[in-house]
Amino acid sequence: MASILVLSACGDGSDEPADSGEDTGQNGETEQQDEAEDEGEEEAAQTETGGDLRVGIEAEPTSMDPHNTTDGNSATIQSTMMEGLLRFDENMEIVPVLAEDYEFSDDATEITFTLREGVTFHDGTEFNAETVKENLDFVRDTDNGLARSSFFSFIEDVTVDDDYQVTIVSDEPNSAMASYMAHSSAAMKSVEEISKKLEDEDYNLDREGAVGTGPFQFVEWRDSEHVVVEKFDDYWNADEEARVDSITFLPVQEASTRVNMLRTGEVDVITPIPTLNAAELENEEDLDLYTGSSTDVYYVGMNFENDNYDDINVRKAMNHAIDKDGLIAQVLDGYGQVADSAIAPPVYGYAGQSVYEYDLDYARELMAEAGLEDGFEATIWTRNSTEFVSVAEYVEIQLAEINIDVSVEAYESGTLFDMLDAGEDTDLWIGRWSPGTGEADYGLRPNFASDRVPPNFNNSGFYINEELDAMFDDALSTPDEDEAMAVYADIQEMIYDDAPWVFLHIPDALIAKGTNIHGIYVLPSGAVNLNLAEIH
Repeated sequence: MASILVLSACGDGSDEPADSGEDTGQNGETEQQDEAEDEGEEEAAQTETGGDLRVGIEAEPTSMDPHNTTDGNSATIQSTMMEGLLRFDENMEIVPVLAEDYEFSDDATEITFTLREGVTFHDGTEFNAETVKENLDFVRDTDNGLARSSFFSFIEDVTVDDDYQVTIVSDEPNSAMASYMAHSSAAMKSVEEISKKLEDEDYNLDREGAVGTGPFQFVEWRDSEHVVVEKFDDYWNADEEARVDSITFLPVQEASTRVNMLRTGEVDVITPIPTLNAAELENEEDLDLYTGSSTDVYYVGMNFENDNYDDINVRKAMNHAIDKDGLIAQVLDGYGQVADSAIAPPVYGYAGQSVYEYDLDYARELMAEAGLEDGFEATIWTRNSTEFVSVAEYVEIQLAEINIDVSVEAYESGTLFDMLDAGEDTDLWIGRWSPGTGEADYGLRPNFASDRVPPNFNNSGFYINEELDAMFDDALSTPDEDEAMAVYADIQEMIYDDAPWVFLHIPDALIAKGTNIHGIYVLPSGAVNLNLAEIH
């Protein structure tokens, strides 16, 4: 995969990327040896393990169990303690963790993992192939009521080949299985925790279930106060041992309060940051602001069962009528980029298209060609948060220029999702989509495949394209990576040209930290990796 997410540090005037946490040796001539040794000693002293890292997060976690988690705050905390077979790095590349290697079958219905030996959980139990099977069987069992059960529904069976080899069998060809297993919800927990739940249905995995193999282990969770993890001394990976003694996560809902706590040194890292607050921090000398493309795509969805959107000229006119650069400047304070595909650049398989340039004259010509120069009335649904309402109101103003009279209706997010899932009276809506698997199939299929219309999934616009359906199946059924990527590129070109959405923007992922904090990075999903954090 190409390196996608580039993190820049602002505030100290440098171009420093996110610290890798790795020491770099020095080589020099004889007369330079003393100086190099002094510098090496100084560097070693700086990177000694120690200290408590304090992290301000926007909300209380919902669970310590990755199989029952759908929010980023919980995933950030869990990632210090829990590991899966694979994971995404800062560039959204898949890297091995508890698996040393994996291989697809020729028909892409099976993926076989060779597991790492000598790994133990925080409670001393051994990690092996049986552990993988028990975890995946447990999360897939709908009787256990776990939030991520449906995420693993593609699995038909998990077979233990030997102590350190396991095969996952899909119910149909699925070349995206590795991406699913790199997702944070595919982390492994001790089989002892699963056994406790099976023996006692009242055992609370959400509170007690964070027994993983990671560099930190769970200490305590005090409601509305903090979650504390501490360094695990017997961590299996000597190269990536924790470099701080502990991490304390503090839920602070108000963004301005988080910012002030960072300024005063009450916390070392804050995530996330609203764009307005990010602009305030950008030039502060004692703070680093990190930005990079997220995996979120904002769009205006439209219902194809409404005759107003039958003509492609109307759909393209709407795309040309909205000044996306202006939207990014006014609503996002400049922290974003124009969406040039239905998926964002960090998503594996992304292929950018030529954007719909802002051109009101051309948009009006297209409306006239469709016989709708006088426009029509429309209703746009949105979540009732400040950001979403601001986007909807911006779209309302812009579409008025081509005589589309938009009425904005804001709803609580759960209510809005229920309305879209019901598929009744839907017209336009402000959507945001990010594929948790980090790859193109889950980024595209749920929104555009014909079998994903309400109530099945996200295709709330009832967009039907049989040619596209066949391409989805072709891409997913081949284990040939290059071939699959070529098909996904064609899919994105077809979708962008057909304009089933008004493609808006991709917001930046933003975090801030003190300049004395090193070794962290932010994933495009917004989750923050703190495992190699250092304080010096």
